[in-house]
Amino acid sequence: MAVSKPTHEQLIHRRDEINEQLTRVNSDQRIELDYDLQEQAIQIEQGEVATSMEVNLQRELSMIEEQLLEDE
Repeated sequence: MAVSKPTHEQLIHRRDEINEQLTRVNSDQRIELDYDLQEQAIQIEQGEVATSMEVNLQRELSMIEEQLLEDE
């Protein structure tokens, strides 16, 4: 069974969603570390997850933008 290609509107909608998520991820990463060392460890771990999420979102965004360029 063939996988259908997303429409131009779907790509634009997903691109907008990704940009919103990237904005949230980036704003979440701008926090000061807690004085408590255990809390710092948790914050650093959460930062690593956010960084990984940002990389994946950027990768998906690049693919979407390539598809949008191909549609033009």
